[in-house]
Amino acid sequence: MKTKHVIVKPSSRIDITKIKAKIALISSALLLAFSAQGADKNYDNLHKQLDIMNDIMLSSAKISQNSRQSLIRSIDSVYLQGQGAIFTIHSAHRGSGHRQFFPALAPLPPVAPVNRVERVMISDNEDFVIEFEGHEDEFEHAIEIFEQQREGARELRSEQRDIAYEIRDIERQRKDIEYQLQRAEKKIKDELTAELKNLEVERVALNKNKTKLENKVSKLNKKREVQKVAQAKARSEHFSALNNTLVETLCLYGNGLREVPSKEHVSLIIKGAGKQKNRGFTDQIMVFTKKDINACANSKLTAEKLLTKADKYQF
Repeated sequence: MKTKHVIVKPSSRIDITKIKAKIALISSALLLAFSAQGADKNYDNLHKQLDIMNDIMLSSAKISQNSRQSLIRSIDSVYLQGQGAIFTIHSAHRGSGHRQFFPALAPLPPVAPVNRVERVMISDNEDFVIEFEGHEDEFEHAIEIFEQQREGARELRSEQRDIAYEIRDIERQRKDIEYQLQRAEKKIKDELTAELKNLEVERVALNKNKTKLENKVSKLNKKREVQKVAQAKARSEHFSALNNTLVETLCLYGNGLREVPSKEHVSLIIKGAGKQKNRGFTDQIMVFTKKDINACANSKLTAEKLLTKADKYQF
């Protein structure tokens, strides 16, 4: 049996190469077209919805209905395609910045109790009422006292250093006089002895002042612990109220973010709301699915349930 061989002419090979090149060009053109279409997607509506949500969060965080004071200083928002909307919340009180830090406090007096109590209802849910027990004023008052007392503590330490220096100086003079007494004549000895008595009087007086200062330091150190507890309590209450406000706001108005797909997320980054780390505080991050937010807006989830379903961590 004879085998037939097919011989491809050079011209045919050239035609196949041209066809492949045309297919590649068409594919590239389609890819660029689709990419351009994605890049030209209109985000104007999403921008508006994010701006509106910023305003709603700021309004919801007012300490009372007619008050200008808010739990929030500012909000920044951004949208990441395929991931969702991100709101970065900067708290209104001092000490919430990422690098803000209150060191081991200088001795502070305890914070005077604040009698003002306000209840703010931001929904019909009786289980989700935010109570402001004067903690914002208490926190600001604690910081104000801290600023005042820090200067006082600095002066106290300076006074302690001065006394210690004077005591050392008196001790040097005393040794010098005692050395001279061993070689001095009678008349000189009397003068040196009198001078030595005067130095002893000064030394006793300085030691009394030193003891008084040490007692002050001891008392103020005890008050320091009281102040640290008061400050931590006020800070905890502040961020608890802020978190509840933000979650309730998402539950009530989160479906207004219509341009965020239900399969994506809405994240809250609360600056400085986490645990203390080094010379600052970590940020608290809560990630909600848009699907859960929509369910809460349609009364299929409560605000408390929405909060429990969120992914929460600190960074």
